[in-house]
Amino acid sequence: MANEPIKSLFANDIHRRIEEVIKVDQTSDDILRDEINEYVVTDAIRSHYTSIFDAYSETPNKPHEGIAIWVSGFFGSGKSSFAKMLGLSIENRPVAGIPAGDRFGQRTGDNKLQVLLKAINEKIPTHAVIFDVSTDRGIRSGNQSLTEIMYGLFLQSLGYAKDLDLSELEIALEEKGQLEGFEAEYERLFKKEWSVEKGKVAFALSEASRVLHSFDPETYPMADSWVKAVKNKADISPGKLAERANELMKRRRPGQALMFVVDEVGQFVARDVQKMLDLQAVVQSLGVKGRGKHWIVVTSQEKLGELVSGLDDKKIELARLMDRFPLQVHLEPSDISEVTSRRVLSKNAPAQKALGELFDQHRGRFTEHTRLTADIKLPELTRDSFIDLYPLLPYQIDLIIQVVSGLRTQGGASKHVGGANRTIIKLAQQLLINPAVNLADQPIGSVARLDQVYDLVEGNIGSEVRAKISAISKELDHPLAQPVAKVICLLQYVKSVHRTAENISAALHPGVGGDSQLAAVKDALRQLEAANKVRLGDDGYRIPTPAEDDWERIRNGINPKPGDAHRIYSEVLAGFWQPQPTHTLFDTKTFKAGLAIHGREIVDGDMMFHVHLAEDGAAFQALAAELRARSQQERKSVFWAVALNDAIDRETVELFRSKEMLARKEREAKTADETALIGEEKIRQRRHQDELRRLVRAACLAGSVSFRGNDRSPGDRAVDMGKSAAEILSDVLPEVFDRFREAAAKPADVKKGLDALFTAENLQGLPSVFGSLGLLRDEKGKTVFRVESGALAEVLSRIEERANYGDTASGRYLADELAKEPFGWDFEVVRLLVLSLLRAGKIQATSKGQTIDSATGIEARDTFSNNNFFRQASFRPKKGIEFEELVKASEAFRDTFGSEVKELNAGAIVSELRKEIARHEDPVSSAHAQLIAYRLPGAAVLDGAIGQMKAVLRGSEDNAIATFNASHRAIKDAIKRATELEQALSEPKLRDLDRAREALRSAWPFLSGEADVADDLRADATELEDLLARETFYRELPLIEQHASAIDAEYARRFDEALDARIDAYTHALERLAQTPGWDGIDQDQQEKLAAPLLRGKTRDQVRVPIPQLRSELDACEARLQDAIAELHRIVDGDRVATVRLGGYFSGGVETEEQLDAALAGIREECSRLIGTGKKVIVQ
Repeated sequence: MANEPIKSLFANDIHRRIEEVIKVDQTSDDILRDEINEYVVTDAIRSHYTSIFDAYSETPNKPHEGIAIWVSGFFGSGKSSFAKMLGLSIENRPVAGIPAGDRFGQRTGDNKLQVLLKAINEKIPTHAVIFDVSTDRGIRSGNQSLTEIMYGLFLQSLGYAKDLDLSELEIALEEKGQLEGFEAEYERLFKKEWSVEKGKVAFALSEASRVLHSFDPETYPMADSWVKAVKNKADISPGKLAERANELMKRRRPGQALMFVVDEVGQFVARDVQKMLDLQAVVQSLGVKGRGKHWIVVTSQEKLGELVSGLDDKKIELARLMDRFPLQVHLEPSDISEVTSRRVLSKNAPAQKALGELFDQHRGRFTEHTRLTADIKLPELTRDSFIDLYPLLPYQIDLIIQVVSGLRTQGGASKHVGGANRTIIKLAQQLLINPAVNLADQPIGSVARLDQVYDLVEGNIGSEVRAKISAISKELDHPLAQPVAKVICLLQYVKSVHRTAENISAALHPGVGGDSQLAAVKDALRQLEAANKVRLGDDGYRIPTPAEDDWERIRNGINPKPGDAHRIYSEVLAGFWQPQPTHTLFDTKTFKAGLAIHGREIVDGDMMFHVHLAEDGAAFQALAAELRARSQQERKSVFWAVALNDAIDRETVELFRSKEMLARKEREAKTADETALIGEEKIRQRRHQDELRRLVRAACLAGSVSFRGNDRSPGDRAVDMGKSAAEILSDVLPEVFDRFREAAAKPADVKKGLDALFTAENLQGLPSVFGSLGLLRDEKGKTVFRVESGALAEVLSRIEERANYGDTASGRYLADELAKEPFGWDFEVVRLLVLSLLRAGKIQATSKGQTIDSATGIEARDTFSNNNFFRQASFRPKKGIEFEELVKASEAFRDTFGSEVKELNAGAIVSELRKEIARHEDPVSSAHAQLIAYRLPGAAVLDGAIGQMKAVLRGSEDNAIATFNASHRAIKDAIKRATELEQALSEPKLRDLDRAREALRSAWPFLSGEADVADDLRADATELEDLLARETFYRELPLIEQHASAIDAEYARRFDEALDARIDAYTHALERLAQTPGWDGIDQDQQEKLAAPLLRGKTRDQVRVPIPQLRSELDACEARLQDAIAELHRIVDGDRVATVRLGGYFSGGVETEEQLDAALAGIREECSRLIGTGKKVIVQ
């Protein structure tokens, strides 16, 4: 059989007619006969029918209220067919001359089931009302209750008018025995039959009213008496439905039971608590009042328990609904393969043998080449499943089910997309015989491919996607490019299967003995991606939508400038410094590696790593040589040259594009498509960011690192940037901080040393830290501090140097200076060294205006125990007042105050000094207070000087002169700054500063989020922020005003645009309202009331509101106008106005043309009915 075509394998005629969509309310005898004859009853389905027939047959002997059956199953499981066969077989209507019950019983081939069904047909004759609640043309809108729908179709099935008002008339006339007379009078007046014309509700209501006037003029004196009196007053409730079922069945179907079969109830009631409660009331009423004579069968894609659990509100009441459905049938998807195999793909005996041998021969390779990976377990490819389903594969049935389900739920699917197993069966048949695929004529060994399924369902796919895939064959020359795109398109409907190159290759495998398509598929994917025909996301490959194409077009037009690329590189490199690389030197202090990129400091640290980037090749080699030479001159830093390759450039461009697209579009996203694109771009941004990090990391680790002319590049095994930097740091730190060992001590030991100095009576027995640091020596049998060398000598020299220069050495200055190379001393150690010098009597301290001479006093403990107080304290050498100091003080006096002292003696100098300082103390203090009050920078500078001035004013003569000599430059600078501040900070200028800060605080946060803000304005904001943070801000007031004005002007421009747009919109809305028919007919008070919401939008606000609020009010304008127009119609037309809201007719969505036709017919019917009752219809 190897050379035979596939069509020779089948036991049945593969060209026979198979209905594509089974409709529960189909009444054609030929179609019903074929449906019953083709129906496949699996073991599970047979068991369900038997249980239901058992319960139904015993009801007359044991009446009960459990008369509801819930049939559920996934989309494609055959639940509609199940419910239809159930209703047809129990009703037992004739089908092509044979009762449906007999036909169905024979089809099942089950004796017990046939006996039960025969007994039901004989003993419990049943009238069935079978309909699809999602497509029935008589269903008016999504707002109708199930009670109304069921009652209307029940009336129609018994021959009554479906309209409630007309049917109530017929029922009443029938009860009085006048219905035949009414029908005769109608025919006499209109020459038409009432039974035919009563369905035309718009005319029938008025015509019936005229007949009643002619028929009974005393009761109906005018031709429109009845129609005016009725006015849609007829109503129906679940209880009344059950009562009428009893009453009307006795009239027109005496002796018969009643069964409702309602398809797609689950979709109708889903997520609507009121509809679910209505269903519960219907079932309860039919059960209580029918006592087994009235049954209801409903179908749903979800199990009843799943529907109920999804509704949070009124769970207790809904839980009772579970009890109302004692019979619950759930159809499993496992049946569909069996149904497909038996109806279409059943093989003859020789075929089974030949296919078995073919599978055995190629089992290993074939299984491997067709294996799919998925989030769920797919059906296994076995010898039996291969024979049963060939030329389809077991997993392809599941894929086709999900594809068809996805097409059906995408919206806009054509009427040919049904979705239960009959559609899968039809597709299986079409794969064999449709000319577009024609598998039946292929040689045995060929298998169905997913791109062939695409060819069959192509008409149900959006036109834009179809056009794009159709054009691929002309635009790309790869033979698999178009098939690959087709497979990707269909797999997008199968969320559980990964859209990878491997799975696409498996879906395109051509035959049992064929080679893998993976290499060719990957090549095709590369071409498709490059041409933007497919996109790769986190969920795999997919076909771009038109919105995605527009997105890509805009995105591809964005390219980074050199400054943009530099910012991205800086962000990536800064990320490698998280956590910051560190090394603990001599197990005492942790040093941090700083980071500078192209000379700009990004991360502060104890030792700076200078990273420079250059294009790979000659530029990189030149950069590496330049940095190596530079490292010999700048011996305190590490220099790192990094080569940028094409891959890094590409990822940089892609990352920049993602950032720009998000900056432009994220705020504007309104539709679901735009939100999805934003979400995907964020994922793409992360992907490019991760890839760029990987590439830059690799480039850095392969780069050239130089320190003092020596190569310190990472080794070949280096994989982590931070660890490599930490290793380099550990190698070079001892060379840079070569004096660190002199003051290397653990924090705990330093703390013990500090506490000891506060309390020790002498220097003997001090903690070990003093010995390890070499701070003590022996002199003539006494322990003294070693101040002439080592760490103490270095600290003392710094204090003396500052004093000689005329400035104080503050704690902050000493800590900062000695933290630098070559020292790197810890803050706590510096504090210990300074306290040791104070204890040795070599220095004096000034803190909070007080002079401290003793290390054991309370003042010393307060100052040295508090970090902030220590930093603010100043230190000077402790010296007696010698003539040189007096000369120095007089020179400092002249330099500071611009005048000479009268006498060169201590008393005279101190007297004049205190007089001048007292004169300037208040202005300096006032300036300091003003900076604090207005939260302006620079207060700390004045604060330190104020402390020195107080020390001069309050200390002894010796201390006053020593303090002044050590701090006169700081005092001079403070006096000068106070004068400048007083002159600069007038009230108008302070208001300008407030306005500038307000621009940064309020206007700029909004403007910075606007996509179209100019780079110049962003630069203004950056510089303004920097200027306002400077201590010398008062020297830049014109520039601050300039930048702040630019920000305020741009905000004001956008505010005016938003306000004008709102006013224009509301002005036009008011004009449209005034032009609406009926406006001139209402009084002024009513006009003012209706126009009030629109007038508010037209009026300029007294208080400036935020721009986002203006924009939201603009968006709300149209809705407010429509509300006003609707209220105007209500005032003018009163009760005549009836509103038909279109949304109610589409609340469940539209999936098929039948549903669209049903919704439009429902709208037309409702409008006609309202017009027929004299209403004026407003459509919204």
